[in-house]
Amino acid sequence: MTDKPENKPIEHIGRMIRAEIHTKATPQQAYEAWADPEKIAHWFPDRAEGKAEPGATITWIFDKFNYRIPYEVLIAQPDEKFAIRWNPPPGMNPGILEVIISKEGGETLVRLVNSGFREGAEWNDEFEGTDSGWRMALALLKHYLENYFGTARNSFLVMRPAEFSFEHVVPLQRTEAGLKKWLTKSGDYGEVGERYSLELQEGGKASGRILAKTNRETALSWDEIHGVLELKAFSMGPQKFLCVRGCGWGLPREKAGELEGQMERAVDRLAGALAANEARA
Repeated sequence: MTDKPENKPIEHIGRMIRAEIHTKATPQQAYEAWADPEKIAHWFPDRAEGKAEPGATITWIFDKFNYRIPYEVLIAQPDEKFAIRWNPPPGMNPGILEVIISKEGGETLVRLVNSGFREGAEWNDEFEGTDSGWRMALALLKHYLENYFGTARNSFLVMRPAEFSFEHVVPLQRTEAGLKKWLTKSGDYGEVGERYSLELQEGGKASGRILAKTNRETALSWDEIHGVLELKAFSMGPQKFLCVRGCGWGLPREKAGELEGQMERAVDRLAGALAANEARA
């Protein structure tokens, strides 16, 4: 008798990212949030197509990037495991994403393993940026599962190429003096899990809880729009980008557009503040 696919260990190649969350959601909800193309679009890509069946293809679609990522489904074991593989051009490692779901201490544990990253110091920035991105994404997944499961969202996204050092970005994301240079009139925030309140420069308020903090990015829940706000900085090849991304579950599309315009002006101010910092450094 041959083993079923879900009983065979995944053969990961290259460097691996490991991350996890505990959530009050059920294993079924956690599984559907990854394997159901409609539900994964509620918190991660803009859209998804395909079927969660071994051998089938699931495609994640990021509309604003004009980017489609097709994945081969390796394992689709409801409520327990979901694994997909990106099959690259020759000479590159396959990218494998494995999600393992289990019950632990009365909660649901969601463990993520993402492999295929290249070795060597020249690839450290790519690896660290993806690691940061997954930790942000899992924090959003937890917030979605526990508060908005099954609800569609509208999103806003602003990206701007800029020259900066990541160590100069973090104080502008997290200190009252830094935030006042581009985003807020007043307010700052503390540690993950704590509440925060910000008065925005162009009017309105953002308040909620700190969801995640990495060495280059920050994720906040945003109660006023029933959503989240991400303050991001990352590299795409040799180019670095500043980014503000957010969404609201049930947020009207028109309001998402207004917020995108507001954040475009904020990111312009952020780029100016960073340029001034870099000139003084």
